[in-house]
Amino acid sequence: MPFTLSQSLPFASAARSYPLPVTAEQLALVMPTPRPGAAAVILFDETLRMLTLGADSAQTSRVDKGYLPQVSGGDLQAISPAVIPDACAYLQSRLLVVYDLTQQRHQMHMAARRMDESPVGARWLSVEPRRIAVLIRDLKNYLSTGNVDFRLRVLDLSGPKAKTVGEREMGNDGGFIWDAGAGVLVLRKDNEVQVHGPALDGPLDHPLARALAVLLAGSGGLRLDELRLHPTQPLAVFTVAGLPSSDKDKDRDVSGVWRATWDAQEATLTPLVKLSPLERVELGEFSPEGGWLTYLQTEPGPSRLYAQQVMGTPGPPHALGTVEDGENLLWTRAPLALAAVVPRKQLITRWDFSRTPGP
Repeated sequence: MPFTLSQSLPFASAARSYPLPVTAEQLALVMPTPRPGAAAVILFDETLRMLTLGADSAQTSRVDKGYLPQVSGGDLQAISPAVIPDACAYLQSRLLVVYDLTQQRHQMHMAARRMDESPVGARWLSVEPRRIAVLIRDLKNYLSTGNVDFRLRVLDLSGPKAKTVGEREMGNDGGFIWDAGAGVLVLRKDNEVQVHGPALDGPLDHPLARALAVLLAGSGGLRLDELRLHPTQPLAVFTVAGLPSSDKDKDRDVSGVWRATWDAQEATLTPLVKLSPLERVELGEFSPEGGWLTYLQTEPGPSRLYAQQVMGTPGPPHALGTVEDGENLLWTRAPLALAAVVPRKQLITRWDFSRTPGP
């Protein structure tokens, strides 16, 4: 039987909190990096800095100055997790930027093709080849119809200019969920779950799609609610909400948090946490090697943060406590740790995972 959130264990290592070494007014963006114990930050003084997160304190060191002075006018969003070797990545207005920390230079790509397009989210589809899926918001018809259109676009960033590998129109209702990783993109729209390849010309006859169709069978009463794909491994964590609506399935309750793994022939689904109809969680990010995943219980409030081992033999959910700002949560490696950066309180809270049994 899967665990319930009420069965969560206190985390083995107490959280440590210490001051954020820059003021909230200075901080423009926080990004994960592959570097041990470190994140990257962009400040409004036109610098990109390394934020080193120790056990008891944090400090910054300058990586680049005179860096993108137009940053104050841009809409910034970090791209997680950090899977490109020694690089960080983010969206800035219509741009997609990959910054090479070793060479101290950035590669800028146009994620939008027209002035009325803007990227609103991006997920790594694969590392080799370097491909990323971007959700585009299109305001072309907004003034005439009041509709906002959406499309998914897969870009190949292997060369100096981004090349479009595939594109798919998503309509204007926004009623879909999606994620990308391990070379595929998973999409749920109108209660149908599809798996697409990089060209987005599917759907594919994929083991994950077949397994999810069996799990969610029940005349539309069950739905895929949240989804997180690992960027490089055939591993996904997803949530199921709702109750079966058909008579034959009425006693089958599968709502909760699940793990999926797959090979070329079949997918295996494993329940991780049972959720009641009143509970809802938002999935966070995988840890750097994929062994752990965070999720935030948003209903009923207040919001509570959990972490769970999801590779190998799944472990119990660990309760990390209440959080006021889950926006700047990031993993660091070597040692493995999770940090919550809360600019409003000038505070960093850090959980040490290095002594927690791994998968």
